[in-house]
Amino acid sequence: MESKIAKYGFWGVVIAAVITGAIGLYIHLDGKAEAAKFADSKQEADKSKNTANLTISNIYVPPINTSLDSAFFVQIQNNSLNLAKDVVVKINFGESSVSSCETMPAKLISNEKIVSSIISFSVGDIQRKDSLYVYCLLSHPVFESILLTGSNLFSNELYEFKQYIPSTKDNNSSFIKFFKVIASIVAVIFIGYFTILTLSALNRRFGVDPSKW
Repeated sequence: MESKIAKYGFWGVVIAAVITGAIGLYIHLDGKAEAAKFADSKQEADKSKNTANLTISNIYVPPINTSLDSAFFVQIQNNSLNLAKDVVVKINFGESSVSSCETMPAKLISNEKIVSSIISFSVGDIQRKDSLYVYCLLSHPVFESILLTGSNLFSNELYEFKQYIPSTKDNNSSFIKFFKVIASIVAVIFIGYFTILTLSALNRRFGVDPSKW
């Protein structure tokens, strides 16, 4: 009976070690990936002290389409300590037609020259901590992309419509978290179930009968 117990215990330890090793390997690789990502970000941040960084924020389009023109709004801000030079803004409104646009604080768009769903205009320089505001009226409450370029930008800034997160998705975040918790519990149950099946198969393979212990 001692040999049977030894066999049973041995295979249990082996399976537990395999599961633990797989989890440990995943954590190790994930940690290395995060460390590499952090190192790359730091290296890029130290690359140059003469560049500027623009951000695209406060984007708004209505959640529904109506018979009236839909509003589009975006704020472009220089969050760096340097002057952003030769800035060019390009907005692709995709399937939406543009009836009019206005920029603040300076008027940079001529509505008479808007002939397509893509508008592009030169901003010039944006002082540090200053913002540019763009307001348009569209046939549909959608856009494809917003692209910012400049001669001394740290990198071109691109914002796409798929990044725009309506409030409805925020309302579903609690449900997603709940689903993840349930999925984790189910995964643990299946791991335990298949572990028992594996041990039973090994017992049959080696002729071990736990009921006779």
